[in-house]
Amino acid sequence: MAQHPSEKLLAELYDRFSKGDLPGVLGMCAPDMKFTVPGAAPFSGVYTRETFPGMVGEVMRISNGTFGEIPVHIIASDDHGVVILDHFLERDGKRIEYRTDHIWGIKDGKFTSWEERPGNLDEFNKAWS
Repeated sequence: MAQHPSEKLLAELYDRFSKGDLPGVLGMCAPDMKFTVPGAAPFSGVYTRETFPGMVGEVMRISNGTFGEIPVHIIASDDHGVVILDHFLERDGKRIEYRTDHIWGIKDGKFTSWEERPGNLDEFNKAWS
């Protein structure tokens, strides 16, 4: 089965993010893009294209620059995408890993919404508290 064009776009977006290319990532998003982070992490909340870089900065500050993610599987259609990822970081000299899903809204080849859905919200909150 051929890869859906939205799957290719998502793979490109995660490649850009892994290289620190936030302007490139945000350029793939619609002007009214919303990013939603669940839970009780210091950066939980809803962000816009303009405020998203500040949230990423907070993630990197809390993790002392050790945060990373590896996409495990990408599934997408014209309207939605799901990316299953392994997240990792170090805090207090300990490596922390957890699995999470990113749910994407897509319209006309642009990303319109993003929501993180950790496999275990307690594990997510503990990683970032």
